[in-house]
Amino acid sequence: MRIWSARGGLWVDEAWSAIFAARARTPLGVFLDINHDNNHHLNTLWMQMWGLGAAPLALRSLSIATGTLTILVAGAIGARQGVVHALVAALLFAVSPILVNYGSEARGYAPMLLAAMTMIWRVARVLDDPQCRSPRTALGLGGLALLGLFSQLTMLFFVLAIAVWAVWVMARRMPIEAALGSAIRLLLPSIGACILAIGTTFGAAALSTTGMQVGDYSGFSLAGWATAMTRMVSSTLGLPDAGQWVGRGIVVVPVVAVAWLGLRVRSRRSAIGPFAIVAIAVFPLLFPLLQIGNSSFPRYFLLTVVAILLLVADDIAHALVQPRGASRGGRRRWGGVLAMLGLGAIVVASLCENLAQAALRRGDPGAAIATMAARAPRGAAVMVDHLRPVAVLRVAAAEAHYPLAITGDCPARRFLQIDPSVHDRASPTIVRCGQRYRRLVVRRSARLSGAAWALYERADFAALGQTRGQATH
Repeated sequence: MRIWSARGGLWVDEAWSAIFAARARTPLGVFLDINHDNNHHLNTLWMQMWGLGAAPLALRSLSIATGTLTILVAGAIGARQGVVHALVAALLFAVSPILVNYGSEARGYAPMLLAAMTMIWRVARVLDDPQCRSPRTALGLGGLALLGLFSQLTMLFFVLAIAVWAVWVMARRMPIEAALGSAIRLLLPSIGACILAIGTTFGAAALSTTGMQVGDYSGFSLAGWATAMTRMVSSTLGLPDAGQWVGRGIVVVPVVAVAWLGLRVRSRRSAIGPFAIVAIAVFPLLFPLLQIGNSSFPRYFLLTVVAILLLVADDIAHALVQPRGASRGGRRRWGGVLAMLGLGAIVVASLCENLAQAALRRGDPGAAIATMAARAPRGAAVMVDHLRPVAVLRVAAAEAHYPLAITGDCPARRFLQIDPSVHDRASPTIVRCGQRYRRLVVRRSARLSGAAWALYERADFAALGQTRGQATH
């Protein structure tokens, strides 16, 4: 599924990562010279190894591999409670649309999730059996935290949530002071990893002439946060995109539902219950409380995604294997039937959503290059109306070995590419620099990633092409 979803050219964020990797030239330059929030260090190193113009599937292979391994780790987390728990957890992590999306694009989210899930697995083992705690375990957790942070800095959210979770569970067995001390000893190398990764990233930026650059930042918006929360929950479980109006009013429903599941799991003394409550009921609320910007992007809530999937997997598996005598009458049987139906519904809906999103290919900028190459085989010049598509077109042209000049100024070039989201729609014709253009092809972005675009050709060239086509028949 992840390989199928990895088709199409690199979209905006991926393309800029490829450009940054090429500019950095050396592995050391990835850590010291880029100084941009779009630099996911380990992913940038991977792209630098392949080089500018490499096949998109090769550039995305790190995410595909780590995203696939995350499925196995999810199964290992579930296996602590039995085979059914392992299978259900692995299945949900395999088909979840948001994980398929970020597990098939050249970004750092999939490697980060693998590191985070492995940390959760190891910490859960320690919480279940304190005898497993050792300096070696703590150092291993620190190494995982460092890998996750250099994959994507939002790994910090996972480390903080894991710390709160560890204190919570340990406080069940010992005084709070002792629980704090025990958690600190377990996670001290992880805290050091956070300091090292954040210090390296922002220290290099502070010493540079540009400082830390941010590609796209917007202040906190309650409507944007609510929409992101709704889209995050729906894309986690394969539900349809409910739209912004739902996000503003009914976002509390799925949050309350999964929080209720967390309380149920906690009542069974499962270690996952407290983690789920922290990640689902507490973490998302920090964004409106602290007015954190860029809260309209579902990818910043991957901590909550992981918790929802672990929570739903735990509850479904528990209903399927609930021991005899644990409920009265036919409640056990019907609980198992409902759990099976719920699992089937999530899997089928997720598979349908994955296929629908994969068909969009994140907007597939390679189609623009293919269209221009078919009409102007020796190369072309294209106008753009803003900076956003420059990297996308440049990388797609490099991949196809197609000579392409990109400009934003008059005089009118043969081709014009616009962003339909900026212009509301892609009109059949459009005027630029005193010339009329005719639309050739339009592409839509996927639900979570990608960029919509429309490619136009100057009417005089388009008419010339039609005349030549008629002359050959």
